[in-house]
Amino acid sequence: MILFSSNSKHNQNSVSNQSLKNNPSSGDTKLAKNSRDGWRFALFYFLSFAAVSLYGIYGNLYFRRRGVSNVELGILNAIPAWTGIFAPLLWGIISDALRQRKFPSFLMHIIAALIFPLFWFWSGESFLMLCLLMAVFTIFFSGSIPITDAWTLDHIARKGGDYGRLRSWGSIGFIVPLLLSFFILKKTDVSQASDLLPIFYGFCGFRILSGLYALSLPEYHTRGKRAKLNWGSLRVYLRPFSITFFFAVFMSRFLFGPYYTFFSIFLNDQGVSDNLMGIFWVTAVAAETGLIAVSGSLLKRFGAVPMLLSGLAAMAFRMFIFSIEPAWYVILAAQTLHALTFGAFHVASIQIINRITPESFRASGQTFNGALLGIGSLVGGIVGGIWAEAYGLAGLFRILSIISTITTVVVLICFAIWREKHD
Repeated sequence: MILFSSNSKHNQNSVSNQSLKNNPSSGDTKLAKNSRDGWRFALFYFLSFAAVSLYGIYGNLYFRRRGVSNVELGILNAIPAWTGIFAPLLWGIISDALRQRKFPSFLMHIIAALIFPLFWFWSGESFLMLCLLMAVFTIFFSGSIPITDAWTLDHIARKGGDYGRLRSWGSIGFIVPLLLSFFILKKTDVSQASDLLPIFYGFCGFRILSGLYALSLPEYHTRGKRAKLNWGSLRVYLRPFSITFFFAVFMSRFLFGPYYTFFSIFLNDQGVSDNLMGIFWVTAVAAETGLIAVSGSLLKRFGAVPMLLSGLAAMAFRMFIFSIEPAWYVILAAQTLHALTFGAFHVASIQIINRITPESFRASGQTFNGALLGIGSLVGGIVGGIWAEAYGLAGLFRILSIISTITTVVVLICFAIWREKHD
């Protein structure tokens, strides 16, 4: 959000105020239109993330019920992590080359909706075929949100607005389908993949709606030449503080990879019915959203590094709770720690990468940060699958808790040594 400085907003406001003085009714109309366009992007986030939640929460459970083992699940979930490294970059290049966001967004949403039903018709015999299908699907699936972010920022740069407020509707879109699943999915313990058919209808429906809706959004064409970049300035990434930060980012997603892969399966093993699983994810996302809403004041009060460390420490405690396989209500309470393990860590990491990266490279810095997350998810997914197969899910969470504890201590010591040198 630094890209849109207070000077830019001041200039936009000055133009709006001058127009309002010359023609009050025209000014009111223009402001109302800008506000309406902003809410159109909010609705786009809502529809996009509604599909993301259905796939993310129930996808692995479906594959497990189709006979995919823990090791195979780890490999299968490493594929989205791998495509998540290059697919957004690929679609970003396509979008910039075409000088538009509308057509690439439409294409990604519609093709993902067409490919996803093929998982339902997978024969269950060839795991290699399933991996190839996952690779093709995620090439179109994983790049859609970054393009939506870029499109929203294009709008804000020209019309003004609050990115966080628009983006928060994605979290609401994530939650709503999970609440609806309480009424749609079966309320008894089940073990059949066919019981998850409504998830396929929901995913495809939301994806088609968001793809068609993308065609109605305003297009903003980019203009101007990019300034010559000083690549030598990226030597800042070789500083001890930066290396410590990148290690923390990698380890965070390494720990999260197995959680995202196996948590729904863990709930299933604990006897939680399909229709109630969404509540556990809703609790986590609601806690995350609440913290992000007040993250500005928390950053001012505590700073980015303490928030980053709190996320790692909370992950250790959260994984330990899961490892002892407590009652369902204890697991539900532990889900509120997502506010720290994801919310606090994410906000802090965005702040730190923005601070240590030279201004002319800040977009590239965020991309590099995202690539590290993808690599961490890839490695964590594969290793987590092997550990889950060897030690069970309780053993997997115990190992993750120990690793997270060690990571927190190491990162704390390194930041204590090198923070002053960086600052």
